[in-house]
Amino acid sequence: MTSLRAAIVFLTRIPIGVGRNGPPQLSRTVPWFPVVGAFIGALIGFVYLALSQLLPATASAAVAVSFGVAITGAFHIGRLVDCADAFAGASTVERRIEISEDSKLGTYGTSALALAVLIEVAALAALDPVAGLKSLVSAYAIGRSASVCVMVLSRKPVGEGLGDSYISEIGILRCVTAIFTAVVTAAMMHGTQGLLFPVFVLPAAVFMWVWSHRSIGGGIGNGLGLMTQLSQTSVLVGAVTLNSGVCACSW
Repeated sequence: MTSLRAAIVFLTRIPIGVGRNGPPQLSRTVPWFPVVGAFIGALIGFVYLALSQLLPATASAAVAVSFGVAITGAFHIGRLVDCADAFAGASTVERRIEISEDSKLGTYGTSALALAVLIEVAALAALDPVAGLKSLVSAYAIGRSASVCVMVLSRKPVGEGLGDSYISEIGILRCVTAIFTAVVTAAMMHGTQGLLFPVFVLPAAVFMWVWSHRSIGGGIGNGLGLMTQLSQTSVLVGAVTLNSGVCACSW
């Protein structure tokens, strides 16, 4: 359970320790990412569910998303901002990597931050409280498993940060475990419809992988956070699509 506790510490701001022996090897925590993601999504979902009894859907969704940003320490959305500034705001590989490691907020990053929050709030507000809770659990689990996929595909880390060490250490077995956990979670929440959620992630996953390799020639730690954020947002939008009946699928 030390690996699970370490994953919680890494992905959230929940104040728990990792045991007397300190944190385990980074790659050992990866299979727990979707589990921790589902837990985070459940917490946010219960906030949305509770507030929906008192406030309009949009206000409830805005507070719930804000709670999610707080409990994760803006971890993944911060990586989205860094990558937006770096990939869109520079013309050389060296400059892009430099900007991605700079905490300053630029025009592209600000725009990406505003749009990501706006889309998540709008998508969540479009779901009824119970559907929103289930969708958040699935979105946060799948989002974190998607970043694991990127770790495996991006076998060539181009940086030296914490996320880059994940890229170089992760193995296929841990990747498969994380993906399986996320898919099972989605199926438990939504039945067979939940199996469609990974499909909604594919455009974001392919786009991010291609963009990263074209921009800097490989994977980068911040790109993992970018992938997580894009994936969880894509799942929420997909949940709205399925719940609104736009996707006329017979399951």
